[in-house]
Amino acid sequence: MTTIMNSFKPHEKRIARKIKETTDIFTIEIDMESNSYPGQFYELSILGIGEAPISAASSSSEKLKFTIRSIGHVTSKIFEQDVIGVRGPYGNYWPFKEYDRILAIAGGIGIPPIRALIHELEGKKDLWVIYGARTPSDLVYKYEFDQWRNKANLILTVDRGDESWNGKVGLVTKYIPEIPDLKNMAAFLIGPPIMMENSVKDLLKYGLQPENIFLSLERRMECGFGVCGHCNVGHFYVCEDGPIFRYSEVSNLPELFL
Repeated sequence: MTTIMNSFKPHEKRIARKIKETTDIFTIEIDMESNSYPGQFYELSILGIGEAPISAASSSSEKLKFTIRSIGHVTSKIFEQDVIGVRGPYGNYWPFKEYDRILAIAGGIGIPPIRALIHELEGKKDLWVIYGARTPSDLVYKYEFDQWRNKANLILTVDRGDESWNGKVGLVTKYIPEIPDLKNMAAFLIGPPIMMENSVKDLLKYGLQPENIFLSLERRMECGFGVCGHCNVGHFYVCEDGPIFRYSEVSNLPELFL
């Protein structure tokens, strides 16, 4: 596909909308078309501070959106900005065009690329989504859940409920057996390493083939263009070779889920 900005020079773009999702997670909408596919990332920068690789939370037909945890020297400052530097999209994306039935499993802040997938497919394929968070207050996009249910089969779960929660409780793996005809699907996984590792074990146990399991290793990225070495996994660099990897291609790497 054609990228918006295929250079190392950031383009200044206005932040058109800001949403506070949780105490430390926020969503911003950029005043430009997304033109990226679910799973790809952009480099977001603040002049004089630095830049960070962030996966898009938007489909190819939406305004560009990012959902970010305020944790680093760049991400902690983005919400305060009115204009930021943007370049991308970069990387590969979920192979959603190749499959008619898809199970997407996301944990915590791993949900943005799956949000992009839900909006990209618009109910045109048999999409199942299991999204888990630690507590109800850690769930993001609560205002979109009803809309998602019109586009996908949505399973929401939390590790610990509270007095306001009347939904499912437990790890995402608890609900994998609820997916019908699982062995004939593709699975897209993103989230904490332990979540992905346990999900892979269960998916294999229920008959899904390794070549039909795809992992996003985006959380390992730091510089975003293969210099720092932080995202090195075996002979792969996540930012250059991914961030989406077929499990059958990386399953023998001992550091995969570190």
